[in-house]
Amino acid sequence: MMKHKGIIVSWLLFIAAAGLLYSALYPGLSEPKQEQAGKTIQLILRTSKGDYWKNVTMGAQAAVKEFGVNLHISAPSDEGDIDAQVQTAMQSLETEPDAIVLGANADSAFEPFLIEAARRHIPVIAIDSLLTSGEITSYIGMDNYAAGEAAMREMSEQLEGKGDVAIAAFSKGGINGGLREKGIRDAVKQYPGIRIVDSQYCSDEYGACQQAVREMMDKQQIDGVLSLNTETSIGAALELKRRQAGERIKLVGFDSSPELLELLQENQLQTLIVQNPFSMGYLSVKHALEAAQGKAVPEWVEMNVELITEENMFWLKNQKLLFPVVQ
Repeated sequence: MMKHKGIIVSWLLFIAAAGLLYSALYPGLSEPKQEQAGKTIQLILRTSKGDYWKNVTMGAQAAVKEFGVNLHISAPSDEGDIDAQVQTAMQSLETEPDAIVLGANADSAFEPFLIEAARRHIPVIAIDSLLTSGEITSYIGMDNYAAGEAAMREMSEQLEGKGDVAIAAFSKGGINGGLREKGIRDAVKQYPGIRIVDSQYCSDEYGACQQAVREMMDKQQIDGVLSLNTETSIGAALELKRRQAGERIKLVGFDSSPELLELLQENQLQTLIVQNPFSMGYLSVKHALEAAQGKAVPEWVEMNVELITEENMFWLKNQKLLFPVVQ
């Protein structure tokens, strides 16, 4: 059965890659069928790396094909380079876009940008990370605090209400990482048999995250690990695999990637907390266009969170979530 599932994952990944290659080779076959709306939207991502932001981009491009807007995409290569992203955001104002979609990697640093965008009457749609330092038109993303609470609840169930837990956080976690960790630490008060015994930050390289988890496990007995993004989840799972402890030590992680899905099948982690970046990208362009047209848009669009396990990862609705090309 495990081999059969692995073949399915491989085929889904192949189909996704083939679809992207086809679109790249034959762009003319997927041009918008309706007239260009004449609106220009600037999409500023937190980073150009990783499957998550690639899926956001795929969703945004799907909306471009449907609504016929002009979309310009920019992103720093380093997620932690806040200055570069702020500079990109400020420069985008000079191109006079009709709306801006921003996946920010910080909050207060973008206050001058948000003030200037409001002064110029350019609507800003925040995605993935909620911004509170200035005026935004809409936020599209998960409730990261609630997601942290859900992670702790899932860990308690995995440990049957008793055990010592470590947190593998990411140093560039910014808004989301802080909210997820706060949700975890507040929620643990509801589970008297669970203790948070350690926490380590690591970079955006999963090798460094594996080393951080290794150091925590070398110091003390740990029954479970809560990892807060893709890299920390991969690093923690690889360390459990190295120790042959994947079933004994429980791991609840965030996000999705081909590596994580393979490790999930190998039972090196039990649960992934996943939202839908493809839908996020699509809705961001849709609402940006509506805002640019002067239409009312919702102030908060909360993305549903799914808990993905080895048992449910092949359900049709979850295949569409994990493999956006399967729509």
